[in-house]
Amino acid sequence: MARRLGIRLGILAPVVLTFGAALPARGEVPKISRWVGNDAVIYVEAARPAELLDQVTGVSFQKLLGTIPVYSRYIKSDDYQRGRQVLDLIAGQLDTTWDKGLRDLVGGGAVLAVEAGEGKAPTIYLLVAPRDPAFLKRANTTLLELARKDAAVKGNPDPVKSAEYRGFTGYASGEKGAYAIVQDVLVIADRGDTVKMLVDRVVDGPKDGGSIVDDAGWKARHAQVKPGGLAWGYARLERLRQLDAQKFSVPEKTKLPQTLFFGSWIEALRKGPWVAASLSWSDGRLAADVTLPAPAGGYGAPYKGYVPPTGTTSAPLLNPPGTIASISLWRDLSALWETRADLLAPEEVQGLAQLDTVAGQFFGGRDFGAGVLGALQPHWRVVVAQQDYGAMKPAPDLKYPAVALVIDLKPDDDDFAQRLKVAFQSIAGLANLNAAQSKAPPLELGSETFEGVTIATTRFMPSKDSPANGKEPVHYRHNYSPSAAQVDSHFIISSSLGLTRDLIKTLKAPAKPGQATLALEADGGVLAGLLELNRNRIVMQNMLEKGNDKAQAEAEVGTLLSVLRYLGHGRLTVQDAADALKVNLEFVLGR
Repeated sequence: MARRLGIRLGILAPVVLTFGAALPARGEVPKISRWVGNDAVIYVEAARPAELLDQVTGVSFQKLLGTIPVYSRYIKSDDYQRGRQVLDLIAGQLDTTWDKGLRDLVGGGAVLAVEAGEGKAPTIYLLVAPRDPAFLKRANTTLLELARKDAAVKGNPDPVKSAEYRGFTGYASGEKGAYAIVQDVLVIADRGDTVKMLVDRVVDGPKDGGSIVDDAGWKARHAQVKPGGLAWGYARLERLRQLDAQKFSVPEKTKLPQTLFFGSWIEALRKGPWVAASLSWSDGRLAADVTLPAPAGGYGAPYKGYVPPTGTTSAPLLNPPGTIASISLWRDLSALWETRADLLAPEEVQGLAQLDTVAGQFFGGRDFGAGVLGALQPHWRVVVAQQDYGAMKPAPDLKYPAVALVIDLKPDDDDFAQRLKVAFQSIAGLANLNAAQSKAPPLELGSETFEGVTIATTRFMPSKDSPANGKEPVHYRHNYSPSAAQVDSHFIISSSLGLTRDLIKTLKAPAKPGQATLALEADGGVLAGLLELNRNRIVMQNMLEKGNDKAQAEAEVGTLLSVLRYLGHGRLTVQDAADALKVNLEFVLGR
């Protein structure tokens, strides 16, 4: 059943993308929603598909599509030109244009549903309400006539089979898929039996409680839909797990990285009865919202390190000049360390035991859980930023961004801050030992004072053959000047001295409080600018790794840059509310 469900979802996925659209006013239930049975495990609703067409055919999005090699080649191909001619012919016979005709066909809204009751084969169907029912009937008649005339001219049999059922005519071409016009609604289904099921449901009316609109959970989620969205979807996770636990269940224990960063969210997905999502798209904004209920009774003791206490959030995002991405996450690693045996597989717990020994070497014999992680506040911030490549001496040929980790320390443990500085210097010393063995340039250790803050600095010694003679490329290692500094209770570990200086300024300035467990911002335009600096190298790497010629590699890199510039400035937030996990992803679109 699960395999058939996956296959049929794949068959109808392009149709779903075509008909996604804006939602109706809050709480308004489309008529066609009542045709969906209470066995539905997936429900996707749309109301004004014309608004999606406006975005897809808009200048900005078409400009983006034009940079995609596959799309660009297709619109220049003979197949595309023939298709457009046929489309224009059909539109001409209907006294309209292709885009206006499509708006008339789907303008009344659409609902996609997947039903999969216990012991029943899954069914998938799409219900489309036209803006003009008379136009739908004319379009169907015209398409059938053209298809049959074309078959007759070529000496082929009738390509479309039709059959009557309870006063409605159904159509099918081949063994997969069927459609009918039922009470002025276009019904597209995975098979003929699904069309018959829907006809019975419409003619006889759904049984009491037999429609999804009678479900209390669906009602509650639908009432919370915000107006102005592009599409809204609802999936019953609990029922999917009942249908196929192996396919739809989340393993009890996951790998260390997933558990460390996403543990409580994975737990919500593992136990959540449902998930709801909405999508919106306007000229300047693209956004998605996902809601997943918290586990009944809370997350439990093993997950106390993941969920901030009421009224607590992650620290404010840091945005020094040239920021490409900024991340802020709330995680109480000391609490997670104490519950690691409940969260991780035994072999991973055993591997973590080595951290106690390493911590003892670098932090004066402190216990890793209580002495090291216990000295840290649950605020973790990462910043990725462009560097002043012109000021680098020497300037590397391949230019990397700077990356910094900002850790908040508990104010009552001055000894640990000193230990961190010593640990940084010790790691730099170990790096020099490795460099000596490989005959690589060592790191020069030093310090400087910037705005009253002492910075522990390092820099790679320039190679004798490196920049001055211009014969050899400057090694990428010269992107790095690892450094560390403490600003009040904030400890900075950065790959770049320049970024450390910028963060000192940023941390001294007042900041707005955080608003979520996780906050992430990224600037596609700034990242695209950095990639432009390295464009020749990236093109060359594309050619070597993928076997593309230069033109193909240039086109693929150009597409990546166009996507980044189109998406503009992105922001992701994850909130652990008392009743639900709420995820918001938003892009302020560029041009």
